[in-house]
Amino acid sequence: MSRVNRRDFLRNAILGLGSAPLAGALAADMPSSNPFTLGIASGDVTSNSAVLWTRLAPQPLRADGGMPAVNIPISWELSLDANMSRIVRRGEAQAGPALAHSVHIELEDLTPDRAYWYRFATAKHLSPTGRTKTLPGMDGLPRAARFITASCQNYTHGYFIAYAHILAERPDFIIHLGDYIYDTAYGETFRQHDSEQPPVTLADFRRRHALYKTDPYLKHAHAQLPFFVTIDNHDAVEDNHPDTFKRRTAAYQAWYEHMPVSGYRLAGQHAIDMHRRIQFGELLTISLLDPRQFRDQKNLCPDNPYPEYGFGNYRERCKEVFAEDRTMLGAVQEQWLADNLIHNEAAWNVIASASPVSSFEYHLDGKKLHYTGAWDFYPANRQRIKQALSQARIGHPVILSGDLHSFWAIRDALCMQQDKHLPVTEFVTSSITANWPEPLARPVTDNLPHNPHVAFYAPDKRGYLLHEVNQTTWKTTARAIQDVRDRHSPAFNLASFLVENGKPGFTRIYQDVPGVQGSTDFSNLYA
Repeated sequence: MSRVNRRDFLRNAILGLGSAPLAGALAADMPSSNPFTLGIASGDVTSNSAVLWTRLAPQPLRADGGMPAVNIPISWELSLDANMSRIVRRGEAQAGPALAHSVHIELEDLTPDRAYWYRFATAKHLSPTGRTKTLPGMDGLPRAARFITASCQNYTHGYFIAYAHILAERPDFIIHLGDYIYDTAYGETFRQHDSEQPPVTLADFRRRHALYKTDPYLKHAHAQLPFFVTIDNHDAVEDNHPDTFKRRTAAYQAWYEHMPVSGYRLAGQHAIDMHRRIQFGELLTISLLDPRQFRDQKNLCPDNPYPEYGFGNYRERCKEVFAEDRTMLGAVQEQWLADNLIHNEAAWNVIASASPVSSFEYHLDGKKLHYTGAWDFYPANRQRIKQALSQARIGHPVILSGDLHSFWAIRDALCMQQDKHLPVTEFVTSSITANWPEPLARPVTDNLPHNPHVAFYAPDKRGYLLHEVNQTTWKTTARAIQDVRDRHSPAFNLASFLVENGKPGFTRIYQDVPGVQGSTDFSNLYA
């Protein structure tokens, strides 16, 4: 993806807020208290590039972060060792109020498959030291990849303790599949949002993102591992409709200001291109999708005789749902995905989607209902993905998704013809903290007999998926947190599944006993 000047893009295009010229700052302009309360982060790594991020915010829950309305010089260093004694790059950037005093340092010409350490400094303060790592290049086949998929972290539902266990896994990177923030607590009171009014303005979204960044487990994970991120429905506003553009614009700017992401092509005042190809040498190609921002309208079938069933999310599909041109991704992203899948050169050809791709039928009163937020309400677009995968010359297909706050393992996710093409396996991760209430969970359990392709479903545990991949096998383990309201909660292996490259389906290979593995005292590390 081409890189553009992010500051010009976001200042002039995203919000359409004209910005007055900003005076250069003196050291006296920098507040005396620590400005690195939101931590540091890296992301969007490739074999030769990475993005380093921070935001100056000595008072993080204020919309302006407690910063003066001037540019603040911020310096950065990149080192080959954790002691920062082998500096290989350094530079300076301007952190200004137009982007909430956030900075995104885009590094190029790095060494493939190499760990780097970094830090930021102002005239008065030094940030913690962070670690990142580039991906392997395409000049060989890496022996293995080890990575995490996670999603759906509601601050009010529990601590983000899962990230402490994720760090202990020593993964290469994390893919966050959306719902990084939540608009509401949905009645939970364990921890408090800054406000229980859903964010609407840029100031609202800035405060909400800053609150989430203060969680010590999330903050430390960002400092130690590169992240890839996309959005889901609670991050912003669903559907591409003019009535939502003002709020969408605010949501996307605040999202950008708080994420370690690279520059974006100008897609419009209310949109940002955030789909990514994650290339892990010749072992793994992951097409990370944005299935929310550019999709056609979700709620096409307003006549719902079952408004209480699944909170109205499970509905019968009306004829408009089956329109041939209906899209979940938008034309540009859909063509990009097709090209990635067809021309894949890696051993594993992977799709990462915020919402589940597989079909699931809910049988009620002789009718078949489907979840409105998933690909079941975009069947023509899903069929085009199936066709693209069928044209791929190499690469075992796997789908990774989130959104459902529960663990799933699904065989033959796209109903591929086994005599011609490999069936597609889909693994759905549970949430970091967000609960899965009974009105949503029970209909799934009741309808499992109608959906035999769903081989595993666990609705009552929060957690993440650990993926361990080599050329011949793919192992996915559902890692569950015993209690997200316990700062010292153990994690355990709920179930593991083994996919063999070139063979259909998977084998369930392991199950642990809850509560006996991974109990750790994190009090010192996250003080």
